[in-house]
Amino acid sequence: MNNKLALAAAALVALIAFDNAFAEEHAEEALKHANDAANAPGDSRAIREHAAEALKHIDSAKEANAHRPEVIQHLERGEAELKDAIEHASHYNATSASDTASGAKAHLERAHDAADTPPAASPAAPPAER
Repeated sequence: MNNKLALAAAALVALIAFDNAFAEEHAEEALKHANDAANAPGDSRAIREHAAEALKHIDSAKEANAHRPEVIQHLERGEAELKDAIEHASHYNATSASDTASGAKAHLERAHDAADTPPAASPAAPPAER
């Protein structure tokens, strides 16, 4: 019985680790595509395509970092910028689309950096009075 319980626990840990690695991959892919969009000045179609690809990965990245509000904040700002970049690119305003994609890239980079930073320790609770 203990072997089955240990095996089930190990499987659960492996599943969680795989899920976290998969979610981190989504954050990396979103950043990669935002970078590609930002580095396509003058090409509305490329900006639109890369920004749309980046958006496909944002929800999974947010889900993986749900416990990290500073990461979520930058992911949401990056998401908004990506949507704006798509809107500008759809109207063939490549300059604005590129600028907005660069803003999205910056937010996704900050989210990536914040995700790599260990969470701040909670301040110690004051001693109980007697």
